[in-house]
Amino acid sequence: VREIWKSISERLREVLALLNVISAEWMKLRSNRIFTVCSLLTLLTSAFMVFRDLVIVDNPPESYQMWLPSIYIVVGMVLSIMSGFIITFLMQREYEDRTINNVLTAPTSRWRFLFGKLVIWFIWYLGTLIGVVTIYTIGGWLIYPDTFGLAGTKILVSTLLKYCLLGFVAAIPLLTISVVQRKLFYPTIMVALVFTGIQTFALNIPFKFARIIPWSAVVVQSLMELTLKDDLLTLGSIFLTGIVGLLAAYWLFKKQDL
Repeated sequence: VREIWKSISERLREVLALLNVISAEWMKLRSNRIFTVCSLLTLLTSAFMVFRDLVIVDNPPESYQMWLPSIYIVVGMVLSIMSGFIITFLMQREYEDRTINNVLTAPTSRWRFLFGKLVIWFIWYLGTLIGVVTIYTIGGWLIYPDTFGLAGTKILVSTLLKYCLLGFVAAIPLLTISVVQRKLFYPTIMVALVFTGIQTFALNIPFKFARIIPWSAVVVQSLMELTLKDDLLTLGSIFLTGIVGLLAAYWLFKKQDL
Protein backbone atom coordinates (compact mmCIF):
# COMPACT_ATOMS: atom_id res chain seq x y z
CA VAL A 1 0.00 0.00 0.00
CA ARG A 2 2.84 2.37 0.85
CA GLU A 3 4.47 1.77 -2.56
CA ILE A 4 1.17 2.37 -4.34
CA TRP A 5 0.63 5.60 -2.43
CA LYS A 6 4.20 6.71 -3.20
CA SER A 7 3.64 6.03 -6.90
CA ILE A 8 0.36 7.97 -6.88
CA SER A 9 2.04 10.90 -5.10
CA GLU A 10 4.82 11.03 -7.70
CA ARG A 11 2.29 11.04 -10.52
CA LEU A 12 0.33 13.82 -8.85
CA ARG A 13 3.50 15.91 -8.49
CA GLU A 14 4.24 15.41 -12.18
CA VAL A 15 0.72 16.49 -13.11
CA LEU A 16 0.91 19.56 -10.85
CA ALA A 17 4.30 20.51 -12.29
CA LEU A 18 2.89 20.23 -15.82
CA LEU A 19 -0.14 22.32 -14.87
CA ASN A 20 2.17 24.99 -13.45
CA VAL A 21 4.08 25.10 -16.75
CA ILE A 22 0.83 25.36 -18.73
CA SER A 23 -0.45 28.07 -16.36
CA ALA A 24 2.74 30.09 -16.87
CA GLU A 25 2.45 29.73 -20.64
CA TRP A 26 -1.21 30.76 -20.47
CA MET A 27 -0.25 33.97 -18.68
CA LYS A 28 2.18 34.76 -21.50
CA LEU A 29 -0.53 34.04 -24.06
CA ARG A 30 -3.03 36.37 -22.41
CA SER A 31 -0.61 39.30 -22.45
CA ASN A 32 0.57 38.92 -26.04
CA ARG A 33 -0.99 40.40 -29.14
CA ILE A 34 0.07 37.83 -31.71
CA PHE A 35 -2.43 35.27 -30.40
CA THR A 36 -5.21 37.84 -30.59
CA VAL A 37 -4.14 39.00 -34.05
CA CYS A 38 -3.94 35.44 -35.44
CA SER A 39 -7.32 34.57 -33.96
CA LEU A 40 -8.95 37.73 -35.30
CA LEU A 41 -7.51 37.21 -38.78
CA THR A 42 -8.83 33.65 -38.84
CA LEU A 43 -12.27 34.67 -37.58
CA LEU A 44 -12.49 37.68 -39.91
CA THR A 45 -11.56 35.49 -42.88
CA SER A 46 -14.41 33.16 -41.97
CA ALA A 47 -16.82 36.07 -41.52
CA PHE A 48 -15.80 37.50 -44.89
CA MET A 49 -16.38 34.15 -46.63
CA VAL A 50 -19.91 34.06 -45.22
CA PHE A 51 -20.53 37.74 -46.05
CA ARG A 52 -19.28 37.20 -49.60
CA ASP A 53 -21.68 34.34 -50.31
CA LEU A 54 -24.53 36.05 -48.49
CA VAL A 55 -24.23 39.59 -49.88
CA ILE A 56 -21.52 40.07 -52.51
CA VAL A 57 -21.94 37.02 -54.74
CA ASP A 58 -25.11 36.99 -56.82
CA ASN A 59 -25.17 33.22 -57.20
CA PRO A 60 -23.58 31.28 -54.33
CA PRO A 61 -23.26 27.48 -54.73
CA GLU A 62 -26.68 25.97 -55.35
CA SER A 63 -26.65 23.74 -52.29
CA TYR A 64 -24.82 23.66 -48.99
CA GLN A 65 -23.32 20.29 -49.98
CA MET A 66 -21.45 22.14 -52.74
CA TRP A 67 -20.61 25.05 -50.42
CA LEU A 68 -19.05 23.08 -47.56
CA PRO A 69 -15.93 21.56 -49.27
CA SER A 70 -14.58 25.02 -50.13
CA ILE A 71 -15.15 26.03 -46.50
CA TYR A 72 -13.10 23.10 -45.21
CA ILE A 73 -10.18 23.92 -47.51
CA VAL A 74 -10.13 27.63 -46.62
CA VAL A 75 -10.35 27.02 -42.86
CA GLY A 76 -7.66 24.34 -42.97
CA MET A 77 -5.40 26.63 -45.01
CA VAL A 78 -5.79 29.65 -42.71
CA LEU A 79 -5.36 27.68 -39.48
CA SER A 80 -2.28 25.94 -40.90
CA ILE A 81 -0.59 29.24 -41.79
CA MET A 82 -1.51 30.86 -38.49
CA SER A 83 -0.19 27.82 -36.61
CA GLY A 84 3.20 28.52 -38.17
CA PHE A 85 3.18 32.01 -36.64
CA ILE A 86 1.91 30.81 -33.26
CA ILE A 87 4.43 28.01 -32.73
CA THR A 88 7.23 30.21 -34.07
CA PHE A 89 6.40 32.88 -31.53
CA LEU A 90 6.05 30.38 -28.69
CA MET A 91 9.55 29.01 -29.22
CA GLN A 92 11.51 31.74 -31.02
CA ARG A 93 10.81 34.40 -28.40
CA GLU A 94 12.11 32.10 -25.66
CA TYR A 95 15.43 31.77 -27.47
CA GLU A 96 15.65 35.40 -28.56
CA ASP A 97 14.91 36.84 -25.09
CA ARG A 98 16.94 34.02 -23.46
CA THR A 99 14.07 33.44 -21.03
CA ILE A 100 14.40 29.74 -21.88
CA ASN A 101 17.60 29.64 -19.81
CA ASN A 102 15.82 31.04 -16.77
CA VAL A 103 12.92 28.63 -17.17
CA LEU A 104 15.08 25.53 -17.48
CA THR A 105 17.33 26.44 -14.53
CA ALA A 106 14.19 26.20 -12.41
CA PRO A 107 12.88 22.70 -11.58
CA THR A 108 11.19 22.33 -14.98
CA SER A 109 12.02 19.35 -17.18
CA ARG A 110 12.53 19.92 -20.88
CA TRP A 111 9.69 17.52 -21.64
CA ARG A 112 7.23 19.50 -19.51
CA PHE A 113 8.43 22.76 -21.07
CA LEU A 114 7.97 21.43 -24.61
CA PHE A 115 4.65 19.74 -23.84
CA GLY A 116 3.42 22.97 -22.26
CA LYS A 117 4.09 24.78 -25.55
CA LEU A 118 2.16 22.09 -27.43
CA VAL A 119 -0.81 22.37 -25.06
CA ILE A 120 -0.94 26.17 -25.37
CA TRP A 121 -0.75 25.90 -29.15
CA PHE A 122 -3.64 23.40 -29.06
CA ILE A 123 -5.70 25.61 -26.73
CA TRP A 124 -5.33 28.53 -29.15
CA TYR A 125 -6.07 26.27 -32.12
CA LEU A 126 -9.18 24.69 -30.60
CA GLY A 127 -10.56 27.98 -29.28
CA THR A 128 -10.15 29.63 -32.67
CA LEU A 129 -11.62 26.60 -34.42
CA ILE A 130 -14.72 26.70 -32.24
CA GLY A 131 -15.20 30.34 -33.19
CA VAL A 132 -14.81 29.48 -36.88
CA VAL A 133 -17.30 26.62 -36.63
CA THR A 134 -19.80 28.97 -34.98
CA ILE A 135 -19.43 31.58 -37.75
CA TYR A 136 -19.90 29.07 -40.56
CA THR A 137 -22.82 27.40 -38.82
CA ILE A 138 -24.60 30.74 -38.59
CA GLY A 139 -23.59 31.41 -42.19
CA GLY A 140 -25.06 28.12 -43.36
CA TRP A 141 -28.40 28.93 -41.76
CA LEU A 142 -28.41 32.41 -43.35
CA ILE A 143 -27.26 31.43 -46.86
CA TYR A 144 -29.39 28.26 -47.11
CA PRO A 145 -32.33 28.98 -44.76
CA ASP A 146 -34.58 26.36 -46.33
CA THR A 147 -32.19 23.43 -46.59
CA PHE A 148 -29.25 23.77 -44.20
CA GLY A 149 -31.01 22.98 -40.94
CA LEU A 150 -29.80 20.47 -38.38
CA ALA A 151 -28.55 18.07 -41.04
CA GLY A 152 -26.23 20.70 -42.54
CA THR A 153 -25.12 21.78 -39.08
CA LYS A 154 -24.19 18.22 -38.15
CA ILE A 155 -22.21 17.69 -41.35
CA LEU A 156 -20.40 21.02 -41.04
CA VAL A 157 -19.47 20.66 -37.37
CA SER A 158 -18.36 17.02 -37.51
CA THR A 159 -16.41 17.32 -40.75
CA LEU A 160 -14.74 20.64 -39.96
CA LEU A 161 -13.68 19.48 -36.49
CA LYS A 162 -12.30 16.23 -37.90
CA TYR A 163 -10.53 18.01 -40.77
CA CYS A 164 -8.86 20.63 -38.59
CA LEU A 165 -7.99 18.42 -35.60
CA LEU A 166 -6.31 15.92 -37.90
CA GLY A 167 -4.59 18.89 -39.53
CA PHE A 168 -3.25 19.91 -36.10
CA VAL A 169 -1.79 16.44 -35.51
CA ALA A 170 -0.14 16.48 -38.94
CA ALA A 171 1.32 19.93 -38.17
CA ILE A 172 3.13 18.86 -34.97
CA PRO A 173 6.47 18.59 -36.86
CA LEU A 174 6.38 22.41 -36.87
CA LEU A 175 7.36 22.09 -33.20
CA THR A 176 10.46 20.17 -34.30
CA ILE A 177 11.40 22.89 -36.80
CA SER A 178 10.89 25.59 -34.18
CA VAL A 179 13.33 23.80 -31.85
CA VAL A 180 15.96 23.51 -34.57
CA GLN A 181 15.61 27.10 -35.79
CA ARG A 182 16.14 28.65 -32.34
CA LYS A 183 16.25 32.44 -32.86
CA LEU A 184 15.40 32.38 -36.56
CA PHE A 185 11.88 33.37 -37.54
CA TYR A 186 11.28 32.17 -41.07
CA PRO A 187 11.98 28.37 -41.19
CA THR A 188 8.82 27.33 -39.35
CA ILE A 189 6.74 29.77 -41.40
CA MET A 190 8.18 28.38 -44.64
CA VAL A 191 7.53 24.77 -43.61
CA ALA A 192 3.99 25.71 -42.53
CA LEU A 193 3.42 27.14 -46.00
CA VAL A 194 4.66 23.89 -47.57
CA PHE A 195 2.29 21.85 -45.37
CA THR A 196 -0.53 24.24 -46.28
CA GLY A 197 0.18 23.93 -50.00
CA ILE A 198 0.13 20.13 -49.88
CA GLN A 199 -3.13 20.18 -47.92
CA THR A 200 -4.77 22.78 -50.16
CA PHE A 201 -3.98 20.93 -53.39
CA ALA A 202 -4.45 17.44 -51.97
CA LEU A 203 -7.30 16.64 -54.34
CA ASN A 204 -4.96 17.24 -57.30
CA ILE A 205 -2.42 14.72 -56.01
CA PRO A 206 -2.78 11.13 -57.30
CA PHE A 207 -4.77 9.18 -54.73
CA LYS A 208 -2.11 6.52 -54.15
CA PHE A 209 0.27 9.29 -52.99
CA ALA A 210 -2.27 11.57 -51.33
CA ARG A 211 -3.37 8.86 -48.90
CA ILE A 212 0.15 8.38 -47.49
CA ILE A 213 1.41 11.98 -47.44
CA PRO A 214 0.17 13.10 -44.00
CA TRP A 215 -0.95 16.62 -44.97
CA SER A 216 -2.90 15.47 -48.02
CA ALA A 217 -4.11 12.44 -46.03
CA VAL A 218 -5.97 14.90 -43.79
CA VAL A 219 -8.10 15.92 -46.77
CA VAL A 220 -8.49 12.36 -48.04
CA GLN A 221 -9.56 11.12 -44.62
CA SER A 222 -12.02 13.95 -44.01
CA LEU A 223 -13.64 14.42 -47.42
CA MET A 224 -13.59 11.04 -49.15
CA GLU A 225 -15.32 7.71 -48.73
CA LEU A 226 -12.55 5.20 -48.02
CA THR A 227 -12.10 1.46 -47.76
CA LEU A 228 -10.95 0.10 -44.40
CA LYS A 229 -7.40 -0.27 -45.74
CA ASP A 230 -7.23 3.33 -46.97
CA ASP A 231 -8.91 4.54 -43.79
CA LEU A 232 -6.21 2.94 -41.64
CA LEU A 233 -3.48 4.07 -44.02
CA THR A 234 -4.46 7.74 -43.90
CA LEU A 235 -4.97 7.78 -40.12
CA GLY A 236 -1.70 5.91 -39.61
CA SER A 237 0.17 8.43 -41.76
CA ILE A 238 -1.29 11.39 -39.87
CA PHE A 239 -0.79 10.10 -36.33
CA LEU A 240 2.63 8.62 -37.03
CA THR A 241 3.74 12.01 -38.31
CA GLY A 242 2.42 13.70 -35.17
CA ILE A 243 4.07 11.20 -32.82
CA VAL A 244 7.40 11.24 -34.66
CA GLY A 245 7.30 15.05 -34.79
CA LEU A 246 6.76 15.32 -31.03
CA LEU A 247 9.44 12.76 -30.17
CA ALA A 248 11.91 14.36 -32.57
CA ALA A 249 11.24 17.78 -31.05
CA TYR A 250 11.91 16.42 -27.56
CA TRP A 251 15.04 14.50 -28.61
CA LEU A 252 16.53 17.54 -30.38
CA PHE A 253 15.55 19.86 -27.53
CA LYS A 254 17.10 17.51 -24.98
CA LYS A 255 20.38 17.49 -26.94
CA GLN A 256 20.58 21.26 -27.24
CA ASP A 257 23.23 23.14 -25.31
CA LEU A 258 21.45 26.24 -24.09
